[in-house]
Amino acid sequence: MPTKDELYQIIAAYGLGRTLPAGSTRAAARKATTAIVKTGKIVVPATSRAVRAAAPPLARGALQVARANPYATAALLGYGAYESGLLDPVADTVQEQVVEPVVTPIKRSGRRSRTKFNRAISAGMTAVRSSKFYGKKGTINNAKRAFSAVTKTASRVNAGKKVSSKGVTGTIKRAVMSILR
Repeated sequence: MPTKDELYQIIAAYGLGRTLPAGSTRAAARKATTAIVKTGKIVVPATSRAVRAAAPPLARGALQVARANPYATAALLGYGAYESGLLDPVADTVQEQVVEPVVTPIKRSGRRSRTKFNRAISAGMTAVRSSKFYGKKGTINNAKRAFSAVTKTASRVNAGKKVSSKGVTGTIKRAVMSILR
């Protein structure tokens, strides 16, 4: 199994080989890789021109390698985390604390109160059902249209606008007025 330094050298050489401009010498690449690997850390000495020239392409190459080989990159990162002790179990240093869940009683809300407008609509629909409009007494033949008429009339009464006293609107108005006014 290769050491960490050898892995860094392999990655650096691969990246330099792919990113150095055409016509670069292998000596510059060798100098760069040997200068980069020092005690497992990337070091760029100020005196090395080859390293300074090769550092940006090397970074781009490392990024290209990471993108091209995500599994190898993940394996190297995992290996580095393992070696640095980041994956050691925490259970040795921290004692487990047992926390009992707090059970709060579920508060059931009572039945919601109906609004005045809702009660007015119900009264209007009852009035329409017991009238001769929208079908014979006791039935509604077009419930959608009857509901539309009731809501429009109740809305006009609620707003204080004029509503006819004759026909179906008068019937609805009389039923709704007892609740809204």
